[in-house]
Amino acid sequence: MIAADLVVLGERGELELLAPALAVALAAQCAERAALVITLLADGAPRRRWAAPASAAAARFRDRLTDQGVVAGARGRLVTTECSGEGAVATAERLIATAQLPVVIVALRPRDEQLDGLISAARRVVVARSGDAELERLAIAQIAALGVEAELLDPPPSAAARFAAAGLNWGRLARSDGQASVELLAAAPILLAVTLAAAQLLAAGLCRELAGDAAGAGAAALLQSRDPQAAARRALPGWSRSQLRVTRRGRELRVVINPPSLVPGLARLLSVEARANAGPPA
Repeated sequence: MIAADLVVLGERGELELLAPALAVALAAQCAERAALVITLLADGAPRRRWAAPASAAAARFRDRLTDQGVVAGARGRLVTTECSGEGAVATAERLIATAQLPVVIVALRPRDEQLDGLISAARRVVVARSGDAELERLAIAQIAALGVEAELLDPPPSAAARFAAAGLNWGRLARSDGQASVELLAAAPILLAVTLAAAQLLAAGLCRELAGDAAGAGAAALLQSRDPQAAARRALPGWSRSQLRVTRRGRELRVVINPPSLVPGLARLLSVEARANAGPPA
């Protein structure tokens, strides 16, 4: 049987983090700097992740597969295709036989005799660590029964996993040669998106603290028979006052603040609130 370079097995969540990282690492070791990832599906489809623009080699091999009638995509240094149904393994074997790139098989379907054949022939078999020691031990033992030694690996850190899912090698971005510059340029949208998301979460967290301060100030004013809404506004920095909404129901104050956002409509979705009760009147 034609051998895949790598078969990756495990639970879906961990598998979809680990497999792209291993595939990108394989791509870095070959002359074409690209790898073919074949996902064997049962039901449903893998979650879609950030995708970097395809490298020239990946785009070329994707187009070659497309010309052969194979539905394929390309992101960064990865050429991707999905196989499902009864003929999934047979299709994968045909692609392995004709591919001129390292081939990674990602098994998102239950094992059967055909899949075990791919595992037995693979040059390397990896099981994604899931945190369930008993299931991991069982998986390794079942693969060992096929006469194959499997490795147990942890999924990569979050940042590396995001870049690998996009088809980029995080480790190569620090290089100073021209190719690394090209990859860094391709990664720029992802870096920007991650930075904006982190900034948005920080803004929401800050507004949560401010909302609590404003609600407390309003409740204190209510106890002193002063205007609680004015007190809540005075407790906030100037930039946040225009995003403040204060409502009163009896002795309870509800404060809502929309965090600043560059995306229209997102601030309202991420709005934070705090409540304070002034207690019974004196």
